[in-house]
Amino acid sequence: MIDPSELKRVFQTFHKNGDGRISKQELNDSLVNLGIYITRQRLNQMIHNIDVNRDECLDIDEFECLYRSIVDEQHNNGDTEEEDMREAFNVFDQDGDGFITVEELESL
Repeated sequence: MIDPSELKRVFQTFHKNGDGRISKQELNDSLVNLGIYITRQRLNQMIHNIDVNRDECLDIDEFECLYRSIVDEQHNNGDTEEEDMREAFNVFDQDGDGFITVEELESL
C-alpha cells in the first residue's frame, strides 16, 4: 500500500506550476531530472494509458496509478534495486528534506 503522504510528496516533486495537475512537459522534465529519458511517443502513450479524464495531464489520482506501477515494478525486481535508488536519491537530497533542489544538484 502506498502511503498517501509519500504519494503527495512525490506528486509535488513532479508538479511544478501549482495547477494541481502534471503536464506532459512537467512529467518529461522530472523524468529527465531523474536521468530517465523516454521518447515523446512513449511519454504520450504512458499518459494516454492512465489519463482517465483525457485532459492530457495527470491529477493526483491518475498519478497514483503511474506511481503504483513504478513501485510494483521495483518490488518485482527485488529490494536491492529499490534500496539502491533510495541511496542514490539520498546522495542528491543532501539536507534530507525529501526534495532535490537545484542547489543540491549543482553542488554535486
